[in-house]
Amino acid sequence: MKYINTIAALGTLSFGATAFADLGSLTGQDTLRYYESDGQTATGLADASYAVLDLYVKFDAANTHGYSNSDTRLLNVLDANFSASGFSLFNQSDLTVGGSWKPSFSFDIPGAANSNIDSFVTLGGGVGALAATNITTPDPNLGAAENADIFNSNVGWFLNPPTSTQGDVDGDLKVWIGRFVVSGDEARAGAGFAMNGSVGYNYGEGTGAYFGDMGGDFIFTPAPGAIALMGLAGVVTRRRRA
Repeated sequence: MKYINTIAALGTLSFGATAFADLGSLTGQDTLRYYESDGQTATGLADASYAVLDLYVKFDAANTHGYSNSDTRLLNVLDANFSASGFSLFNQSDLTVGGSWKPSFSFDIPGAANSNIDSFVTLGGGVGALAATNITTPDPNLGAAENADIFNSNVGWFLNPPTSTQGDVDGDLKVWIGRFVVSGDEARAGAGFAMNGSVGYNYGEGTGAYFGDMGGDFIFTPAPGAIALMGLAGVVTRRRRA
C-alpha cells in the first residue's frame, strides 16, 4: 500500500503539457459532506461518523477534435494509482462481507448496506436502487476489487459493453468516477488521498478513442477558504442577532 506524507493541494488537477481535446478537470473537493452514525443524517465535521467525497472528470476544455463536448462518453479509467494519508482503508458498506469496489454491490438495505457511506468506483450510472444496472467493471489490476485492492498498482475500471451510454457526460459536462469514504475520526485527523491515472473516452460509436492523464489531491476536511467563509457567516449571524 502506498502512503503520502502531505496533501499539498485541494482537488488540484494535472494533465500533461499536450492538450487532450475537451478534458478539463478532476473535481470532487466541493462534494465533501458528513454523516452521523446512521449514514443518513447530515452533520458537520465535529460530529461526523463518516466523511464522503465523490470524484468527477469534467470535459469542459476547448475541443480540439472537431466534436461537441456534450457528446463525450467516458469509457474507462486506467493506470490509476491511489495513495492515502492519515488512514489505511476506505470505508465500505455494501452487500459483501469485506467490502467491494464494484458499484453493483452498493445497495441500500437497512442494517446491511448503505450507498451513502460506501466507497466504490463507477463510470456514471447509479447505486442504491440503481446498483443492479451499473455496468462498471474492474480491470484485472484491480484484482477481486476487494477493499485493499484499490491500492494495487495501475488499477482501472471500464464500461462493459463500451457502447453503453452510462459514461456520457451530464448537463455540466462531467462524469462520476467514484465515491470515497473515511471515518469521522480519520477526517478530523486530516485524512486525505491522491489519485493519478488516465482516462479513455470517445464521442459515440465510430469516433475513435482518446486518452488523457489526470491527477488530484483531496482531503476530508473543508478547504481553508471554506472554513474562513463559515467563520464569516457566523460573525454575520451574530451581528444580526445583536
